[in-house]
This record gives sequence, C-alpha cells and structure tokens, in this order.
Amino acid sequence: MMDDEDGETIIADDLSVDGNENSNNNGITSAEAAELRYAKQRYRSWMLMLIISTFLCSVLIASVKFFAPGRFYNEDGTSTYDIFGSGDNGMGNTANQRRLEQTLDYLVTREASDIITLLPNNTMSPQYMAARWIATIDQHRINIPKADGTTSKDEYPFLQRYSLAVLFLSTGGLNWVYRLNFLSGTHECAWFEPLRTDDLPPNQGYAMGIWCDKNPGTLTERDRDDNLWESSIVTDVHLLPQNGASGTLPSELRHLRYLKTLRIYNQQFISGEIPSAYGFLKNLQVLDLEGNQLEGQIPSSFRFLNNMTLMNLRRNRLSGISADAINQMDNLLALALDSNMFEGKLPEFNLPNLLGITLSDNVFTGEITNSMAGLSSLQLLALDHNELTGKLDVLQDMAHMTHVYLDNNNWDHEINDLFFVGHENITHLDISNCSIRGIVPGHFFNFPKLEILDLSRNLLEGDLPGLAISNTNDTATKLQYLSLHSNNITGPIPQGLSKLKALKHLDLSVNKMAGSINEELGELRGLEYLYLGNNNFSPGKFPDWIRNLSNLEELSLKNNNLNGEIPDWIGELAGLKLLDVGKNFLNGTLPDSMGGLTKLWILMLNSNNLRGGIPSSFSQLKDLETMLIDGNSFEGNTAPICQNRGMDRITHFVSDCASNSSTYSTAVSGSIGGWADPVLAEIECECCTLCCFDDDIFCNDDEWIAHHEGAWQSGYERVYWNFEENGIISEVTDAYDTLAQAWGLP
Repeated sequence: MMDDEDGETIIADDLSVDGNENSNNNGITSAEAAELRYAKQRYRSWMLMLIISTFLCSVLIASVKFFAPGRFYNEDGTSTYDIFGSGDNGMGNTANQRRLEQTLDYLVTREASDIITLLPNNTMSPQYMAARWIATIDQHRINIPKADGTTSKDEYPFLQRYSLAVLFLSTGGLNWVYRLNFLSGTHECAWFEPLRTDDLPPNQGYAMGIWCDKNPGTLTERDRDDNLWESSIVTDVHLLPQNGASGTLPSELRHLRYLKTLRIYNQQFISGEIPSAYGFLKNLQVLDLEGNQLEGQIPSSFRFLNNMTLMNLRRNRLSGISADAINQMDNLLALALDSNMFEGKLPEFNLPNLLGITLSDNVFTGEITNSMAGLSSLQLLALDHNELTGKLDVLQDMAHMTHVYLDNNNWDHEINDLFFVGHENITHLDISNCSIRGIVPGHFFNFPKLEILDLSRNLLEGDLPGLAISNTNDTATKLQYLSLHSNNITGPIPQGLSKLKALKHLDLSVNKMAGSINEELGELRGLEYLYLGNNNFSPGKFPDWIRNLSNLEELSLKNNNLNGEIPDWIGELAGLKLLDVGKNFLNGTLPDSMGGLTKLWILMLNSNNLRGGIPSSFSQLKDLETMLIDGNSFEGNTAPICQNRGMDRITHFVSDCASNSSTYSTAVSGSIGGWADPVLAEIECECCTLCCFDDDIFCNDDEWIAHHEGAWQSGYERVYWNFEENGIISEVTDAYDTLAQAWGLP
C-alpha cells in the first residue's frame, strides 16, 4: 500500500549545467568531459589487469572490512555470495569474468557513472561494487547492453537496476537496519518491505523501498518501440527513515528518468551535496530529503523540474538558494526550507500556485518585500525564528492565508483593531516574542476558523477586549490555544471568556491583570493547560471552581496572593502533570489525596506557609522530576519521595534540608560573616539536589517559570518541560511535523 498522505512535505533545488542539456546528460563540465575522454583511453589498457586487481582487492577487504559483511539472496530465498567473503564471489569462471568486462565497458562508454569510480584500482567504490554485483553475483542475470553506442531494449532495465544498487551501496546499505530486500535475486520492483502500523488493517502496510508502475504514463515513442512498457518501471524510491543509512546521495539516480517520488529523509549520516544531476529527473513530483546532513547550494539545475509539486529540504545544513531556479517550478505547491543555514535577505519567489512555504529557523534578515504579495495562493507562511525586521503591512491583503507563523523575530510593528481585518480564513496566528506593540484586537475572537492565537512575550498593553469576547458565538468558535503571557495586559479577566468553549490552553500569566480570578473559567471544561500566575489578582482562597476542570494536565497559580489550605479535592485532578502554587500564602498541611496525582512530573509548593510532614501517599509519585518545597515549615523527612526510586532520581529537588554546626558562615539568617549559631535541618532529605536554610532568601531564588512555548512544528503540543532559569527537564512527547496535514496537501 503506497502512502500518499504520510504528513511529509517536499522542496525544490537547482543545478548548474554547462552546455546544452541534450548534449550533456550528466551535468558535467567541459573540463570533466576531457578528463572522461582521457580516462577512457586508459581504461582499455587497464582491463588486462582486472583479474589480478580483483584478487588483490579481495585480500585487502578481508583485512580492512570497510563495510559490514552482507549476504545476498537468490530468488528462492537461499543465501548466495557474500560480496566481501573469502570465496570467489562468482569470479571463478570465465563467463562471469566476461560479464564484468562487458558491464564495465558499457558503463564507461555510456558515462553512466564518474569513470574514476569504475577503474580497476577503485574496486571499493559503490559504483564498482554495484557493477561487480550485477555482473557476477546477481542471480537475476540481467542482460548487459552492448557498449557500441547503440540503444537497445536492454539499456533502461540495466541502468535502473544498476542505479538502485549504487544507491544501496552509496548509503551504507550493508549496515541498514532493514535491507528492504535490496540486492536480492528478485526484480528490483520487489525491493521493498511493508511497514505495519496500528492505523492499518493487519494485512496491510506501507511499502518502504522501491515502488514500480508498469505504465507510468510518461513513456516516449522510443520506449514503446523498445517494448519498455511491458517492463516494471521504478517510479518511487522511499527509503525507511532512521534506518542507519550513511554516506552520500549518488548521482546515478538520474538514470531513473520516470521517477516521480524520491524520499530519502531522516537519515542522520547522509551528508554531502545534493547531486546537480537530479535536475534531469523531469518527471519528479515529490522530493523529500528532510532531516539529513546535506550542505552547500540548492542546485540551479532544479529549474528543469517543472513537474515538481512538493519539495522538502528542511532540517539540513544547506546555505545557498537561487530564487530564479525555484521560480521556474510553475506547479510547485509546497516549499519547505526551514532549519537550514540560509542567511541574508528573504528570497523573492514568484510562484502563483504555491500553497505553503516554510523558511523558519534560518538567519534571514531585513524586511518582507512587496514580492511576498505575489504569492497569490499562499495559505501557509512560516518565517519564525529568523532575524527579520520591519513592518507586516504587506501581509494585510493576503487574506487567503490560513497558517501564519511570524514569531521570534524583531518586527517593528504596532497592532490595533485594524490588524488582519478580513482574514476570516486564519486558523493559526503566531506572532509571539517579536517586540510587537499595541493591543489585543477584539476581532480576533470572532474569526470563525481561528484555533491557535499566540501573542505572548510582546509589549501589548491595555485590557482584554471583553465586549468582543462576550459577543463571541460560543457554538461556532474553534479557538483552542490562547497564549498572552509575558505582556503588560491590565484589567480583570473579562466576562464572557467562558464562551470560548473549545479552549484547551489558556495562558494569561506574567501580566498586570487585577481583580478576582473569574470563577466563570470553571465553565471551560475542556481546559488542559491553565496558567494565571504572576499577576496582581486580589487575595483569595484556592479557587474551588478548578475542581470542575477534570481534564487539566498543567495548572499554575504561582504568585497570585492565594491563602488558606490546599483543598483535599486536588487529588481528583488525576491527569495533572504540573502543579505550581509557589510564592503564595498557602498554609496548613499537604492533603493525603495529592498522592493520587500519579502523573505529576513537576510539583512546586515553595515559598508558602505550609507545615507538617510529607504524606506517605507521596510514595506513589514515581514520575516526579522536579519538586520544590523550600521556604515552608515542613518537618520530618522526605522518605516517601526518596525511597524505592532506585537510580531514577529526581532531577530537581529543593527543600530546607541544610544544617551546620558552629561554623563560619555568610549564608545563615542574614549573617554578615562570622561564627554562626548551629542550625538544624528543618527536614531530612537524602535525595535533594539543593538544600536551603530555612530563612535564606537567596537560596533557590530563581523564578522557575514553566511556560509552554508552542511551536507549529510540534502541533503546539508540549514537547519538553523548560524552565527559563534552570534549563530543560525532560521530554514528554515526541515532536511531530504537521506541514502536509496543516496545508491539506496530498
């Protein structure tokens, strides 16, 4: 089963080609052509040395073993030759010797590979090994075309099989975790394995490897004359990601002239440059090379890829890009170049059919130019995490956009009630951490399709638009993620916020909001993430309405003038992973019910007036990675936390467990320096990572703010816990890409 909707997206590249395209099918320069002619002359004189060289090379390989040993298999599944074994590997008879001579002679004459890689003194090259395999080891015994310059029906099937063998060997195929049946005795169209996933019936899977089509619909008249349509033609190469591939991308894939899809992604050790010869794959529609270590330029020859629709080169080390070459791709729908090493001004693309473009996580500078408006079909624009400046006015008339990510730049822009008016299709809008000035526009809350709104870490002022929110159609709103933290927003939590029924994520923390904490928030039963801390709310008890929010996973009421006791019903919030009520005036003892919060990763109770011991029920909190209880009056010991954890120690555990005898100190009770009176530990803790003295205001004085900085690359789900002053704690979920899903692309 072929997976056409796997959430991956695709990108474009260029090639430099010297001379006429029809006269030079390999993308080589005139200097290289001269070297080829000279090498050909040398080649025939060296052919007599072939058998001796092969023998000597086999002895060398037996000692060095550059590649791991790999066996190949007959069509019936029985094992055959080990290409680096001690046997003759098919070289022990005259017929195989002659086949190898014919194979090398044809490949050199046809200029199918760089001739240097096919010389007898380079028998370890992937090209020479592929030639040797196809001539002497391969049980398929494919016909070898004649080296007389004429064309025949044997030529394309031979080049197809040879090119895929070179791909296998160039990318360390002998070390792949799964071989995908490459270099088996079967036809190359059987070089695949099904990948079973839970979303498919038991008898189905995604085919990873080589996909073929008996009639790809792009055969020429010459191909029909050669009866090529009766053969199985490779149209898709889709290597299994994270499969241990290493090495470089071979230029020989240019011979697969009917290739429509090339996906070699998330292979950590694939490096080098993108071969310029890929610009001759004129039927290519999908190119996915994401997540490798590719570097250099996007080849200018990619201007010939007129059928390209999806091109994904994100998460590499690419540094050069030619907008002129990419602008030749009239059918391009999606272009992903984020997370590379591009720098300078934004490329000026002119692609009227483009639906999505990602240029995030590079070093682009300067302003958005008016050329951006020429992307008349654009729906997704990702410019986040660059060093861009200037105004955003050019985006005002691009009302067809649905996903806009501008965060983590240096825009010089002030937003008001006219900003993005008319953008009724907007679904995601992220302009966080950009030094944006102005107010929170009220019409944002009336956008019928808006799901994500992140304006956090800016310079926004004024009250929240209560009237606009209260006029929201509570049955139509789709807003799920609202993050406004770290601004200068004032006033109370507005009435009507409960109409945002779809809200899962609400962060109003680190502002200057006042008044009481609106109990109307208790009607937002779908909330999973609620952060209200570090505001100027009036003193009050622990809000009782929070009991209704049974889906909560993260709750922060830090520094909110809370008093009274922690309620016993807190244990009913069984899904909590983070609970932060630090820096308040809470008193009393810890309820036993808190031991039922078995999913807790982070518990912050520091700087309150809590007392008593640690309940024995806390022994159930096996997942705790951060616990702050300093600045209270706890007593006893922390055995319920420390015991029975084995090597799984808490990453951050701070309590008032410091003690001293009569020693010289500057850290005790404001002592200026001198012999201090003995101080006993308030609580015993054998697994704490930091012990404070009870009255030491300078111990553990970090803020420990645990905001979730949402990112489109992870679907705005939390990927890790990150404290601003104390670093990353641990992963919670794996990041996943949402490009194609967000764009609604095939």
